[in-house]
Amino acid sequence: MKSLTAVARKWSVLAGALAIAAFGVSAAATAATSVTSADPLPAVDPNLLPPKGSPLFTATTGPLYTAPTSKGKMALPYEKVFPLPAGPVGSPKKTYTFCFSQALTGSTWAVAQADSVKLEAAKHPNVKVLYYNTNNDPLKQVADLDTCLAQKVDGILVWPHSVAPLTPEIQKIYKAGVTVVGMERTVATSDYSTWIYLDNPTATGDLAKAVCTKLGNKGTVVETDGALGSSPQILRRVGFADGIKKYCPAVKIAYSQPTDYSRGQGYKVALDYLQAHKNDHIGAWYTQYTEIGFGVEQALKDYKRTDIPQFSIVDGKVATQAVLDGTFYAIAPWTPVHGDVALRAAIYNVTGKKVPKAISLVQPALIEKSNAASQLKTTWPG
Repeated sequence: MKSLTAVARKWSVLAGALAIAAFGVSAAATAATSVTSADPLPAVDPNLLPPKGSPLFTATTGPLYTAPTSKGKMALPYEKVFPLPAGPVGSPKKTYTFCFSQALTGSTWAVAQADSVKLEAAKHPNVKVLYYNTNNDPLKQVADLDTCLAQKVDGILVWPHSVAPLTPEIQKIYKAGVTVVGMERTVATSDYSTWIYLDNPTATGDLAKAVCTKLGNKGTVVETDGALGSSPQILRRVGFADGIKKYCPAVKIAYSQPTDYSRGQGYKVALDYLQAHKNDHIGAWYTQYTEIGFGVEQALKDYKRTDIPQFSIVDGKVATQAVLDGTFYAIAPWTPVHGDVALRAAIYNVTGKKVPKAISLVQPALIEKSNAASQLKTTWPG
């Protein structure tokens, strides 16, 4: 945890010197074909990173379950983190109702996250979960959370779309005395009951180091971001830039337009970039999500630039197989199978059991061709 805390402090200082925050970027700026590495990085609020002293948990092996939605076989690698025995929780005669609001549900990552919540909920007959889909709309997510609050549920689980609109909403829920447990994406406040953190600094630092090893201390890496103002977009841009500066400072980062984390947007953005930079030498391409990367790969094929190695974040069976197939040179694992931890944390909170305010999940090593076959056997069904 010491290394995460050090990075948080470093990025907090950096944020004070930056000119803009990601969620303050104008529409005109996002419409540009590309920006340069000289442009300001997103500002990083220290609350976007795990607080000092939060306990760390490593994935463990366990039984396979049939995922309720995907119907694939899924392990719950953090099932032993604040476990609960199967059966009623708290007062057996009471039904505990929770809302689960997701930033989006159209990706296999989001499906697996929801399935992990459903698998835990199915173990407890007096637990009911109401599922809300924002359709990638932060304002709809705010409205959904207001609906949950009005229903006087026992607790709210949230995977927030983006920082600016969701921060005051989560603060409002917490100050209303309702248990609120967040996961993976983060917001700029410490007003929450419990948060499940994944390790963006390590994931981006590992990828930057791999890019530097591939390129040496020269050349250009193109970066394609996810949705502006979401915590992954902020942390993955700053973390990758920090890693490039550390491991190969002469390498230039060139930024394409951002995306909505989808394959279709990845394709369009990459094609626009390639058309605008026909004569540029591109040493590598970094995407903030493998779904974006699959779109970039199609654009590279259409433009006959398949010699450009890709680096990305988020595993799953499809992406891990793509490492074996050569679509990705390396990917940082990024598990969605943590929703069960969030639900148990919410149950702990509402039934008077002690649970830490912050829970951090250890970041696994990169998946590369040398270990992809073994990782394919254990990764989630996405």
